[in-house]
Amino acid sequence: MYHTLSDLKDEVNQLIEQQGENATCASFIYTKEDVFYFEDVANNELYLSQDDTDQVLFEVGNTDCIYTQIGEIVDDEVGRVRNKTNT
Repeated sequence: MYHTLSDLKDEVNQLIEQQGENATCASFIYTKEDVFYFEDVANNELYLSQDDTDQVLFEVGNTDCIYTQIGEIVDDEVGRVRNKTNT
């Protein structure tokens, strides 16, 4: 999903209304501060232009493999917890 922080805030507020402030969750948020590369010589962090950053974050947010992998991990953990509870 590709969002602005304001969009994300609105979604989080809706989830809080539905599930309560103390509902457990897991989250992964990447922002413009995560979109950089290291300069070869001085090893400094170099940031992309805003347009390039937006493109990178759009592609990351719309990559199905991330959601597929998270879904598989959730399924694995549910199975692990259920097996632990049943033994």
